[in-house]
Amino acid sequence: MNDAYDINEGLSEEQVARAETPPPCRFTTGPAGCGKTYNAVKAVQADPSSGILSSTTGISAVNLGAITINSLLRYSDVKVMRDHFLTGALSRVLHPLAKAHRWLTIDEISMYGGDALDILYRAVEEANRYVDVPVPMGIHIIGDLAQLPPVKAPWVFTAACWERFRENTETLTKVWRQGDTDFLEALNMVRRGLGAEAAVMLGALGARFETALDTEFDGTTILPRNDQVSRYNALALDRIPGSKFKVTSRRWGQQRSEWGQNIRTKEWGIPPEVELKIGAYVMLLANAPDFEYVNGDCGYIEQIRRGGSWNDDSGDVMTIRLVRTGELILLAPLVRGVESSDRPAGWNSTAHKVPASSDDDRWLPRLHYRTRVKRYVTGQVEYFPLRLAYATSVHKSQSLTLDRVQCDFRNHFFKSYGMLYVALSRCRSLQGLRLVGQKEVFAQHCNFDPLIREWL
Repeated sequence: MNDAYDINEGLSEEQVARAETPPPCRFTTGPAGCGKTYNAVKAVQADPSSGILSSTTGISAVNLGAITINSLLRYSDVKVMRDHFLTGALSRVLHPLAKAHRWLTIDEISMYGGDALDILYRAVEEANRYVDVPVPMGIHIIGDLAQLPPVKAPWVFTAACWERFRENTETLTKVWRQGDTDFLEALNMVRRGLGAEAAVMLGALGARFETALDTEFDGTTILPRNDQVSRYNALALDRIPGSKFKVTSRRWGQQRSEWGQNIRTKEWGIPPEVELKIGAYVMLLANAPDFEYVNGDCGYIEQIRRGGSWNDDSGDVMTIRLVRTGELILLAPLVRGVESSDRPAGWNSTAHKVPASSDDDRWLPRLHYRTRVKRYVTGQVEYFPLRLAYATSVHKSQSLTLDRVQCDFRNHFFKSYGMLYVALSRCRSLQGLRLVGQKEVFAQHCNFDPLIREWL
C-alpha cells in the first residue's frame, strides 16, 4: 500500500501544468525619488488589468489611491493571514484577482515581513492553479530597503521565496526628485549610514546645523510623533489671520480600513473633517490626472467656493497657489471607491444600472457598475485630498516630495534604521532644507541595518 499523497490528485492536465508553474516574481528597487511607485501607477492607469496596486501602510495607500495589502486580502496580521491560508480562505480571496490581473503589486515593501511574503507566495501559487489564464498572476514588490523597516517582523528578504525576487530585480538609479548632484551624493551617504561624512559634505555645500527649532518655518517640519505634529499644525494655523472653516468628507456603503481611524494611534486615514483658513499652508495628497499637481505638492489656500465651482454647480472647490510652480490650481473633492470584479449580494441590474457615460470616479451613493474597468462599486468616500503642511511625521512623509523641509533630528527616534534618510530625502533641494541639531548627533542618528548592505 502506498501512503504517499499526491497534491495534484484530481486536477486536470491544464491545472497540473499551472500548479507546476511558479508565480512570476519582480522586485523594483532604488533610492528615494527614482520613480519606483510612479511607474507602477502609470502602468495600472494605462491598463487596469495589468495589475492591482496595494501598499503595506494605510497612509501610503490613501496617498496612492490604492488599498493596503491587508485590506485587499482581508487579514489583520500575519497570524490571521497564516490561519486564512491554512483554511483556504486566502487563496479564495486571491482567485478573482488572479483572473482579472497579471500582477499583484505591493508598494513600500521594506515594511513587509518575510514570513508574510512566504504565505502570500504560496497562496498566489495555489490560486493560480484554478484560474484558466495564459499567464499566471505574479507578485510585483516595490520599495527601497534603506527606508522604513518592518515593525516587529523579519526583513522581507528572509523569506524562503526571496530568491525568486532576487533573480528578477530591477534597480532604478536615476533620481528625479533632486537635480543637484552634490546634494544627491550627500543623501546617498546618509542612505549608506555615513553620517559623519554626510554632515561634513552638507556643511561644505552651505547647509547649517541650527541649535533650535524654527516654530514659524516657511515649509514642512518633520517631527518624530503624531501628537507633536498635531500641536505644531494647530499653533501654525492659529497664527493665520481670519476665520477658520471646515471641509468634511462623506461616505456610504463599504469602507476600507485605511480610510478610518487607527484604534491604536487614533489617527484617521481620511478624517471626517479638516479645519483650515484662507492663507493656510497645505499639502496635496493625490496626483492630478494631467500631473498639474502631484502627491506631496504644497501651497497656500487662496479661496474656497462653496456649493459650486466657477464653471458648474457640482460642489465645493478651492484655489491653491503651488510653491513648486507658482501656478494657481483648482482642487475639487476626490472620490475613492470600494470596487470588486465580483457581483455584490443584492445586486439588481435594473435598479443599479449606470450609463456608460457615468463610468468615472464620481460620487454616486448607491451600488453601481463601472463599465470601462468592469468593477462593481459597493462604497465610496469623497474628500479634499489635502492636510495642513506645517508639520508631518516621518512615516506620513514616506513617498512624498516636499518643497521645504525642516528636520529636527535631535530626538532619539531618528536613531532607528532609515528614519533620517527618509526625512531628508523628501526635500527637493538643499536650499529648501533646514537641519536642527549638532553634527555629532547627526552622525550618531544616521543608521542602517547592516543586513541590507547588498541593496545600498
